[in-house]
Amino acid sequence: MRLVGEDYILRELAPLGLTKRSLRSLFRKLSIPLIHGPGDLVLVDLISFMIAMRTITRPGAPDFALPGSKHRPGTRNKLPPQEMVEHIEQSVTLIEQGRKMFGIVKPGTLRSAAGEVLARLKETQARIQP
Repeated sequence: MRLVGEDYILRELAPLGLTKRSLRSLFRKLSIPLIHGPGDLVLVDLISFMIAMRTITRPGAPDFALPGSKHRPGTRNKLPPQEMVEHIEQSVTLIEQGRKMFGIVKPGTLRSAAGEVLARLKETQARIQP
């Protein structure tokens, strides 16, 4: 698990013009849990966030509307955990290929971390279902 502050992700997504409030709303829409620390510190599991973002941006996926977006007609605005579970293998493969393309190669790290995320998602899904 790799935890990062929400400010890190906010800087990475700066072109989208997200605020802390809209970023937290995006985390809720993507079913990404937040860890609230002392003061205003909020931590996020980076691997879970990467898998969720790759799931909504994979080729052939329906359009996704960010919180505060004005282009809502015909788009979805929530990512159910089941969809991440269904497309986990394809998402992880796409992330690994992207890392290789940009020269960021750490063999096996992402795949093992993705397996842990998948196990947590399945466990959460099992608890939610009646």
